[in-house]
Amino acid sequence: MKLLDGSGRRPDERRLCGGDRVRVLAIAAALLLATVAEAQSTAREGSREGWQKGWIEEPATKSLNVEGGSGHAYLDPTSVHRADDGLVYFIESSEVSRPEEIGKVGLMKDAYDCGKNIKYMCVGIGNWRNDKKSTIDAANEPALPVYRKYLCGD
Repeated sequence: MKLLDGSGRRPDERRLCGGDRVRVLAIAAALLLATVAEAQSTAREGSREGWQKGWIEEPATKSLNVEGGSGHAYLDPTSVHRADDGLVYFIESSEVSRPEEIGKVGLMKDAYDCGKNIKYMCVGIGNWRNDKKSTIDAANEPALPVYRKYLCGD
């Protein structure tokens, strides 16, 4: 009786037969697909961290939202720049309730006066320098150390 699977051959004569080839091909395909899926997953995570990475949380910040809101606020350190008027301008993402919302919700341009510890919110809209609703005295705010470190360089 002649065996077709190659098991009757000497070790030096063994070759992959039809069934063995299919198994090897299936294993290789599974490994390749797993590697591609992991790479895609890592790329998605990397892009998610890309918009989130580097944003600095402003602890217990006040918002323009009258109800107070339950979200957090984050400042984008890449947007920080000092203008000719002496104020430090930056982009803030406020009313963030989930990490994936950082940089997507509540975006506003703010300014900070390092000499007076005053934060101006939503700058450029109306008479923002003299509007008490958009001005916060940050001297007693929990976020003061964040402002001083990241905006004023203290």
